[in-house]
Amino acid sequence: MYSKIVVVIALIAAVSAQSYHGQHQQSHYQPQHYHHEEEHHGPVHYEYHYDVHDDHTGDVHGQKEARKDDSTQGEYYLIDADGHKRTVKYHVEGKSGFIAEVHREPVKGYQAPQPQHHHQAQHHHAAPVHQNYHY
Repeated sequence: MYSKIVVVIALIAAVSAQSYHGQHQQSHYQPQHYHHEEEHHGPVHYEYHYDVHDDHTGDVHGQKEARKDDSTQGEYYLIDADGHKRTVKYHVEGKSGFIAEVHREPVKGYQAPQPQHHHQAQHHHAAPVHQNYHY
């Protein structure tokens, strides 16, 4: 008699477990549908420029750029270590990518700055010696 009751209870438990897991598996699995939309931004407009001329380090460079919506134009320049001025003019139209033209020309009379060596007395102190090491 007890074995019949145990079998019936086990059968009911098995059916309940299938029903329970079946419902949860269905509720967890939901296919994701992604809809990709292009981002739309408002109008863009900016301009900037800067120039650096540091006699101490010899650093000479600058840049200017202007953008209006999907059109960007600009240029930058620098004096290379060999005394040539490198100028890069670039533009981007929409998704065309970065399109650049590079020009190099020697700078007449350019002399690279000479490094200044300042010697200062350095004091070295011996580190304390520890004779008893514990591991």
